[in-house]
Amino acid sequence: MADKKIQNTWYVSVNIPHQEKTGHYSRRAEAFASEADAKRFANAKIAAGAEISAGTINPFAPKRVVGPSQIKQWLSEKDK
Repeated sequence: MADKKIQNTWYVSVNIPHQEKTGHYSRRAEAFASEADAKRFANAKIAAGAEISAGTINPFAPKRVVGPSQIKQWLSEKDK
């Protein structure tokens, strides 16, 4: 069996406003191949007024979780 290459290493989770909820989940996530792509998406969602969180997708290491209170700091960090 061939090794599976991980395509997406970052996610951004967006809080769905109460009036737009369609089921049990109040958040929707998008996956990205790079931290830079995730940051671009996050910036656009923040500009639209959304609350977001982000992080790395398992089994990517090192593991990173960025909560809503840490998003602005994460967005200001230089990509590695």
